[in-house]
Amino acid sequence: MSLPEFVRRFWYASIERGQRTTRTPWGAVATDRRYPLVWDADNATVLEPTEGLSAADIRTDLVPALRAAGAPYEHVEFWETTAGGPALEEYRRTGERPDPDVAMVLDRLALPDRPVNVRTLEVARPDRSFWDWYRESLREFGTAQSEDLLDQMTSRCADVFVPAGLRFCVGLLDGQRAGYASLLSLEGVGYLDNVVTMPSFRRRGVATATVVAAVRASLACGDRHVFLLAEKDGHAQRLYERLGFRVRAMIESFTRLMEGGPLPA
Repeated sequence: MSLPEFVRRFWYASIERGQRTTRTPWGAVATDRRYPLVWDADNATVLEPTEGLSAADIRTDLVPALRAAGAPYEHVEFWETTAGGPALEEYRRTGERPDPDVAMVLDRLALPDRPVNVRTLEVARPDRSFWDWYRESLREFGTAQSEDLLDQMTSRCADVFVPAGLRFCVGLLDGQRAGYASLLSLEGVGYLDNVVTMPSFRRRGVATATVVAAVRASLACGDRHVFLLAEKDGHAQRLYERLGFRVRAMIESFTRLMEGGPLPA
C-alpha cells in the first residue's frame, strides 16, 4: 500500500511549520532548536519511494542538522515503506523500533450503533487550565516522559500548531474534561491526532465521541480528506475501522541516541 498523495502533501505542510526544514529527494529533514527533546520536531521523514536509499544517505542530511539544533536523538520515520530498500532494512536492524503505525483514511463516517452520552466541546483558543490538563494527558501515551519533554511538547503544540489552526474536540463527562481528539487542517486535509481518554473515564465512549466530533469539524471546514494514525493491529485501529476509517499505508519509525551527541547549545 503506497502512501496516499494527500497524506504526503499534508505531512510536508506540517513539517514546514517548524523552525527549519530541508527538502531532500527522499523526503525532508526538520529541526527546531526550541524543542530538542521532541522527536517529531527533530527528525528525518522518508516520504518518497527512492530506489537504493541508504541509511548513510539519510544521515548525511540529518546528523549535521540535529547537532546544530542540539537534539540528542536520531529519529527517522519511514512513511513510504512500499519500496523497502537498504535504509529501511538497516534501521530495522539497528534502531529502537516501536510497533509500526498505520495511516488510516476516512472512507465514510459510520456512527456507532448506540448513542454515546458524551458532550463534546470544540476548543480553538485553550486557556491556562486547558494547557495544564493537556500536559498531563501526554503521560497517557505509554512512554516514559521527562518533565522537560512534557514542557517542550506542550509549548510546541501551543506555539507552533495552535497558530496554524489546531483545535481540540474535548469530551465532557460528569462536568469534567474526559478526553479529546486534536484536529489540524492543512492543504485541504484534516489530521486527527492525540486521541486520548483519561483513565477514570475509559470505556464510556469518549474516544468515539471526540473522533466523530473531530471528523465532522474537519468536513464542515471543507477538508476533502481526513486521516489519522494508529498502532498497527491495536485496539484503536479496530475502533477507527468501526467508525469508517480504512488502512492505507504503514509507517515505521526508529530512534536511538545520536553517536557523538549534539553540539553544545
